[in-house]
Amino acid sequence: MWSEVKNVLSRTMSSLAFETWIEGTTATMEDDKVIIHCTNPLQKNWIQALYMPHIEQAIEKVYRKRMIIQLEAPYELSDEQFMRMWNYMIALEKQTWSLEARVTKVERQMEEIKKEVAQLQERTDFLERLLSAEEQPVSKTYIH
Repeated sequence: MWSEVKNVLSRTMSSLAFETWIEGTTATMEDDKVIIHCTNPLQKNWIQALYMPHIEQAIEKVYRKRMIIQLEAPYELSDEQFMRMWNYMIALEKQTWSLEARVTKVERQMEEIKKEVAQLQERTDFLERLLSAEEQPVSKTYIH
């Protein structure tokens, strides 16, 4: 049944978030409790902090009832370790946003440059046609 819950989650979360935090989990069920087995304490803490509402909704959809959810990891992080990791992840996310904005700006600039190059090519073609027309001998017709 956990694979069904993960299937629901994969449709409600971004693919990056799902692949990073949820895909590697397994789960077992005991009575009205779902125990989600995380691969490491960071994953456990991140899921607890950000994705529990999504998981609760997905579990309720699949099992058709509310369940107690417990997260487990092989070892635990202290609050200080978790906060350091959290702050590091937030900093990385901000850097990613900044880089994405810069890439978007460069892409816009490249489009403008392409337009300018196309205009210059048109002008060059026009001037080449003018020059080639001037080089051809002009036949004169005289009217008497």
